[in-house]
Amino acid sequence: MNKLALLLVPAAMFLTACASTGTTGTEAAATPTQQLGTVALKIAINAKCTTELNNLPAWKTATKLMTETQKTDVQSEICGCVSDKAPQSVTAVDLATAALDPQARATIVSNAVTKTINACVAEAVQ
Repeated sequence: MNKLALLLVPAAMFLTACASTGTTGTEAAATPTQQLGTVALKIAINAKCTTELNNLPAWKTATKLMTETQKTDVQSEICGCVSDKAPQSVTAVDLATAALDPQARATIVSNAVTKTINACVAEAVQ
C-alpha cells in the first residue's frame, strides 16, 4: 500500500497542479500548494482509514459473517466517505503543511480520520 501511495502521490500532484478550480473568478482559488496538500491528504486518509477500521473491535465483529467481497465493498464505502469528509475539517494552513511535511501530515491525517470515521460507519450501516 505504501509503495502504491508513493507512486500515486507524485502522479496526482502532477495532474492536479494545473487543474481548474471551477470558480467564477469571484471566489478565492486554492493555491497549488493547497491542491497538492488536499490530494496527498486524501490518499493518506484513505490508507489510515483502512488501518483504523481493521483495528476496531466492532468492525472485526461486524464483518465476521461477511464474505471478503462484502467486507471490501463496505470498507471502500466507509473509507471513501472518510476521504471525502475528513479534509473538510482541515484548515488551509494544515493542507499546505501536509503537502510539505510528512510528520505533520501523519498527525493531521490521524486527527481527521478520528473525527470522521464514526460518522461514516454510521452512514454505511444505515
